[in-house]
Amino acid sequence: MEQNFEVFRSLVGQTRDFLQRRDYNTAAVYAQIAALYANGKHCGLFSSPELEHILLTIGQKAIRNKLDINKSTSSPATPKKVLHVATSVMPIGGHSRMLWRWIQQDTERSHSLVLTQQGLNKVPQILRDAVNNSHGKIYILNERIGSVLSWAKHLREIAATADLVVLHIHNYDVIPIIAFANKEQSPPIIFLDHADHLFWLGTGVSDVVVNLRMSGMHLAQKRRGIASERNVLLPIILEPTHRMLSRTAAKQQLGLNESSIVLLSIARAVKYKTIDGITYVDAHIPLLKQYENAILIVVGPGNREDWSDAIQRTQGRIKVYEEREDTAVFYQAADIYVDSFPFVSNTSLLEAGSYGLPLVTRHPYSDASEILGADMPGLTGNLIRVADIDEYTTVLSHLVEDKEFRLSLGEETRKKIAVTHWGDNWQRQLNDVYVHAMTLPSLTGNSVPKDQIFLGEPDVFLPHIYGWNIDFDWLIQFNLQLMPLNQRLRHWLKFVKKHGVRNRLSLLLPEWFKLNYYSRFRSLLPF
Repeated sequence: MEQNFEVFRSLVGQTRDFLQRRDYNTAAVYAQIAALYANGKHCGLFSSPELEHILLTIGQKAIRNKLDINKSTSSPATPKKVLHVATSVMPIGGHSRMLWRWIQQDTERSHSLVLTQQGLNKVPQILRDAVNNSHGKIYILNERIGSVLSWAKHLREIAATADLVVLHIHNYDVIPIIAFANKEQSPPIIFLDHADHLFWLGTGVSDVVVNLRMSGMHLAQKRRGIASERNVLLPIILEPTHRMLSRTAAKQQLGLNESSIVLLSIARAVKYKTIDGITYVDAHIPLLKQYENAILIVVGPGNREDWSDAIQRTQGRIKVYEEREDTAVFYQAADIYVDSFPFVSNTSLLEAGSYGLPLVTRHPYSDASEILGADMPGLTGNLIRVADIDEYTTVLSHLVEDKEFRLSLGEETRKKIAVTHWGDNWQRQLNDVYVHAMTLPSLTGNSVPKDQIFLGEPDVFLPHIYGWNIDFDWLIQFNLQLMPLNQRLRHWLKFVKKHGVRNRLSLLLPEWFKLNYYSRFRSLLPF
């Protein structure tokens, strides 16, 4: 982690050098590289005041604001026009679902959406419909001819017509930070902390940080420097769940014996990381050997070579599926829900609990690492948290054997989630957040403390659990098409010298060209 911190400091230093040379576009891209590195290689930091200050300086110096927004006279007491800003959206994952469910639920307002760095994936139709039905618009910035700075300027112009901005951005996205550097001429800004266990950018522009759980709220105040009056809690919004199939019918649809006891887990593949040679499914072998009618279904990981031994040892009673959108039949067939590990999946826990399933999660850490565990307002008092494999097996055995306990706990969980995360109950909490953001004095600039590494919990566990295998070449390549042409060419020549020209000519294309033309003419291009 100390080595990660030194690399991060070097990247921040390079960013500052480009700023001092007034090469603002390159500085912005290097800032994104630094943030992406800190996100994937934990540096003992959850935020960087120094990097945020550089981005604010870029926004203040590089973008001349001709807009005249007088918030004291033009801002309503409660917003009517809400602008959501996201880096990119996908058809799967809790992040995108939170966005479209928010818009679907909040019907009294017009909602528009800006996507800053949407890739080649299409915007989900359900999200397009939600925005259209609210009489809003969708803008995709990186489809426009331009650069990071011109896109940030366009975002600032779009936001001038909004009463309130909500940031749903990826941890490393620099465009909104640059766009909203001029706080006196920005609407109130809410930051949705959907990745609270990792480093992110946004503390320098966000008037209110919305946390989805208490552990994230505690960390935001202690480690990100978010003042208590700007730190609020808002549960994840869920669609009301109605069982369309009986448990027996759902099992039949999946080809399972109706007398089987189904343990279910659903999450993205990355959340089932193997730790110290022990796979996620290994933890369930003792239970599956003890109960021959027990079956474990895991939706998300797909084919995992290191899981094959456990599948064989349990006579195929571990069934694994690729990531998919149609998960309702699995929830309805399940008897018990077991959380992903070592990455928890709070959204999946809530969705499973909405179907009346008892929920079990693992947390082999102390209270100082509460951010690494599962916790949500609607789970308090009902989620079963265990510390080790022995306790895990004991708890699951109790749930397998005691049907009455299993069903009653599942029903209590369902009721608590409905009260907290569904419909009008959630809307009342959202309205309170809106009012708080609109009435709170705007965030003002403070002194910029020096970034300092922290070597205690939970930091010491994060590189082991969440660390990416990334290097500087990958970081540059990931952001290369955002760079000005001279920098793009310079780095491209280095890649060619190191790796050869094969399949690398496309890296010379700017980001906007890739989105508009590359997929259309790919078959005609010689690379």
